[in-house]
Amino acid sequence: MTPPPADATTRARRIPARAWLRPSFMLLGGLAVAALLLLMGQDVAAVVFAAFALLMGYWTSPLRRGPHTPFRQAMSERSDDTAIVLWAPGDPLSSRMQAALRNRHESIVWVNVHQDHEAAQLLANHGGRPALPLVIVGENVQMRATVGQLLDLQAAAHRT
Repeated sequence: MTPPPADATTRARRIPARAWLRPSFMLLGGLAVAALLLLMGQDVAAVVFAAFALLMGYWTSPLRRGPHTPFRQAMSERSDDTAIVLWAPGDPLSSRMQAALRNRHESIVWVNVHQDHEAAQLLANHGGRPALPLVIVGENVQMRATVGQLLDLQAAAHRT
């Protein structure tokens, strides 16, 4: 008996092991500091630090899903004033961009490269993980984009 075929949006994508390094170090390092604080009799500080370590371990891990639109859908709805942002959980520049642009959802489509195989292939064609966040506005592609660069690309596309 063969399993039913999975399309690109439901197919599970294998998360690279290196995506777990930063969250693991944050979690283990934070718990080690919390243990030292416990040994020094700083119970309240130890609990606060352990909670913070758990939060940061989760926030930087691939477990955090965040906003996601399938890449194929995002590309089919592409226009000159809409930005498609390829991002990954745990990437500091992606996190910064999401925090800065959380109120501009109508003109930005977020694609999580850990959840979409086609987006991961496009990212690999542009240099891989060091190119994150990868922004596509119209025909323009910007690697390691900042918020300012994304807004400039949208403004330039809107003027034309």
